[in-house]
Amino acid sequence: MNTAAAASGSDGVAGVQLQDFAYFVVIDLEATCERGRRIYPQEIIEFASVIVDAATGEQLAEAFRTYVRPVYHRELTDYCLELTGIAQADVDAGVELREALRAHDAWLDARGVKNAGSGGFAVVTWGDWDCRTMLEGECRFKGIDDDKPEYLDRWINLKVPFQQKIAV
Repeated sequence: MNTAAAASGSDGVAGVQLQDFAYFVVIDLEATCERGRRIYPQEIIEFASVIVDAATGEQLAEAFRTYVRPVYHRELTDYCLELTGIAQADVDAGVELREALRAHDAWLDARGVKNAGSGGFAVVTWGDWDCRTMLEGECRFKGIDDDKPEYLDRWINLKVPFQQKIAV
């Protein structure tokens, strides 16, 4: 069953766009970083998510946020602290990535998102970095691929339609 969502066309007139999803799960990750160079391995330090009703565009419930304790670069650089706004104490008290994945999965389950029926849900990101580069790479590097829920293997990259619209 398709869900109708209000959309505004280029002429500003509200229209209806059919959606195949009941919910959008918007994922945003932050990772260890250094100014002017790439560190290896780069590690997720914050896992955040919100649930959006696909029919109304409204955010449902509270946001999910957990800090993740880095293993290889335990001390955040001054640049990383400034860029992300995450404090060293946050990641020191954080959980392992495996636990963050389990907690996020349980959070979705408790809100009925994983059992949304035929509409289901889609993971949404701003770019491919969060799921493809960061999450996939870190899970592979740490040997925890089996702990990553399958729904994190597919996502909608919202950057693509925005770039296409801007290029026109």
